[in-house]
Amino acid sequence: MHILILSVGFILWYLAYEAKPIINDEITFYKEENQTNKRIKLINIINESLKN
Repeated sequence: MHILILSVGFILWYLAYEAKPIINDEITFYKEENQTNKRIKLINIINESLKN
């Protein structure tokens, strides 16, 4: 009985593992580019405030 339960559990785990969402590279690239632009703006603001 335990062998049956373990094998069914393993099959369900494998199916859930295979059904992971696929990361969309375009969205990821856009988010990374957006974060980079924000960092550059913040660095520029900090540099300007240190110069004054």
